[in-house]
Amino acid sequence: MTMFEDQLIESRKNKGEGKRSLVSLPLSLLIHAVVIGAAVVGTMWAIEDIPEPPIPVSFYAAPPPPPPPPPPPPKASAPKPKEQPKPQEVTAPVEIPQTLPQPAAVPEPETGVEGGVEGGVEGGVPGGVLGGVLGGTPGGVPGGVEGGVPGGEVEGPYRVGGKIAEPRKIVHVAPTYPEIARKARIEGVVILEIIVDKAGNVRDVRVLRGLGMGLTEAAVEAVRQWRYEPATLNGRPVEVYITVTINFRLQ
Repeated sequence: MTMFEDQLIESRKNKGEGKRSLVSLPLSLLIHAVVIGAAVVGTMWAIEDIPEPPIPVSFYAAPPPPPPPPPPPPKASAPKPKEQPKPQEVTAPVEIPQTLPQPAAVPEPETGVEGGVEGGVEGGVPGGVLGGVLGGTPGGVPGGVEGGVPGGEVEGPYRVGGKIAEPRKIVHVAPTYPEIARKARIEGVVILEIIVDKAGNVRDVRVLRGLGMGLTEAAVEAVRQWRYEPATLNGRPVEVYITVTINFRLQ
């Protein structure tokens, strides 16, 4: 019994030591881990001081002072005042005349001739009238022509009016409507001034207002073929001006 008891006691001792070794090993590992971690953390928090970079310092020489301003120009001397002329003394005349002498009249040059009239022209003849022509015959009327006879009348053409009535047309020719104007549908009025001579023929034609497309030419060609009874003045045929109007209208 004793031997068995001894073995039982020894077995229990071994079991107690085994339990103590299982507890002490993790504890030892934990202590070592804490120590190592503290050392690592201590090295991490140990930050070295970073030296400040050196500040460059430059030295500049001060600029030289500005030059002194130039001296002011010398003042111009004031001009000497001009001497004023002394006023002359005016002496009043002893006797003042009541009237001033009149200037001598200059005679006008004589350009007329003996027997002439005032307002005549140089080269006229005694007995002529104002408004006559050089070389005319005494006793004629103003507006005549050289070589006429006394008592004659001024040649035409005249303007219709007063003693001169408009001559009556006895032959009428209608103007031809140009084909180009007809196709273009051109209409309008042509106004002409004509001279009817002593025989009643159209002597001259002047265009006062015309049209294109050959209408003016057609009007002139037709009017030149017209015939009139001559206009008269004091029973004699005379030339007269007449204004005619040609209407071009498409039917």
